[in-house]
Amino acid sequence: MTKQAKFYLGRVRKRGELTAEKIVEAMREPATIEYQGTRYSFIDFQSFGAPGQETGFYAKIAKYRQVGAVEVVQEDQHASAAAAVPYLIDVSSPFVYLPGFSGLAYRHIWNSFPREQFEKVFKDLVEVKYQKFFVGCDIEPIADLRTFVSRLSGMSVIMELHATIFPPNPLFGPCWKSLSEYLRKRKLTEAVIKEEGPQGIDTKLNRPGYRGGWLV
Repeated sequence: MTKQAKFYLGRVRKRGELTAEKIVEAMREPATIEYQGTRYSFIDFQSFGAPGQETGFYAKIAKYRQVGAVEVVQEDQHASAAAAVPYLIDVSSPFVYLPGFSGLAYRHIWNSFPREQFEKVFKDLVEVKYQKFFVGCDIEPIADLRTFVSRLSGMSVIMELHATIFPPNPLFGPCWKSLSEYLRKRKLTEAVIKEEGPQGIDTKLNRPGYRGGWLV
């Protein structure tokens, strides 16, 4: 019987001095973190492509206990008993990292290693590898731009806008060219925008003849 698995697509957003090479190194030579007696680490690291020209990387995040137990049969007594097993894996979630796109495909395992937990553990494993010193990362969902614009066009008014902006991903360079140039000119690593208008902010959404497109 074929088993179905649910995967999510995300983008690894890097901050500080974190680079794609450092993320790969964190996967190759991983740290170990522990929450309430449960440990996590990267395991089964593999690379795709010729040495020095790798296009992708595969690994798993293992969720395990330093000492676990499994049920075994005691044949002489015809009974069951618990046997201690060191470093027993509770669950492992596979993923693929494509540094050229900052892309990440990772598995959601219901009730044992859900998407939200994977994202937090991935972030912590990378940051702890470098003692959280001038490095930071987050996994953000990949949103389809057409769907995003379509949903925006269904709104009649916008009263609040809040945004934290980082240098844009190269994939969206054409869309964010002017903003990217502004950040670079001002030597900014991030910019925070907050707008409020109780009567509605003047955007293309509330202008006659609007049929979708980017807000200005």
